[in-house]
Amino acid sequence: MKTTLVIGAGRFGKHLAIELCKLGNEVMLVDRNEKLIDELSHRVTSAEIGDYTMYSNLEALGIDDFDYIFVCIGKFQESLVIVDHLKRLGARKILAKASSSVHERFLTMAGADSIIYPERDSAYTTAVEYSSNSIYDYIKLNDESGIYEIDVPSSWSGKSLVDLNVRKTHGVTVIASKNSDGGITAINSADYIFNNNDHIIVMGDKNNIRKLTKD
Repeated sequence: MKTTLVIGAGRFGKHLAIELCKLGNEVMLVDRNEKLIDELSHRVTSAEIGDYTMYSNLEALGIDDFDYIFVCIGKFQESLVIVDHLKRLGARKILAKASSSVHERFLTMAGADSIIYPERDSAYTTAVEYSSNSIYDYIKLNDESGIYEIDVPSSWSGKSLVDLNVRKTHGVTVIASKNSDGGITAINSADYIFNNNDHIIVMGDKNNIRKLTKD
């Protein structure tokens, strides 16, 4: 369990706070909008109303008690001010939402440890998923690689990891298999035999994945 602070109860911040709480984390959600906080207070561990562009209000939250702090403020200047305050208050890990590449650059300069770019990442994930009939899900790791759910290549059916030497030949790592019922099984043995009816979860460079999923 992680102790997290979510600053901003807009569309992204709201859903992030709720999902973090569902996953068993201790979540405080704060926003200056009283109506939003009243609506969401029962869905998170705790919620507070206030203007968190003010240093004193952030300080009162006990910033060093949180494992992660998410700054989910869309307004350019306000998010920069909050990140700067958090940095000066000794926040352990600051993750900030950006709305543009310029916003991203300035948040990094202000001291954010990691940038969340929901619109861009969602668009890229959707583009990847719908660019191939063989890709069913995707998690971006960085600009060059990710984790993909794909069809078992027809040439792999009935063969094992040892037979195919997948990592060396194709430059990807097979993590798990997913059967038609949605059950996922971790692949821990090199003797695993690929079944053409299953999907596989693989991690690798996007160019290597593209070669595997050519229709």
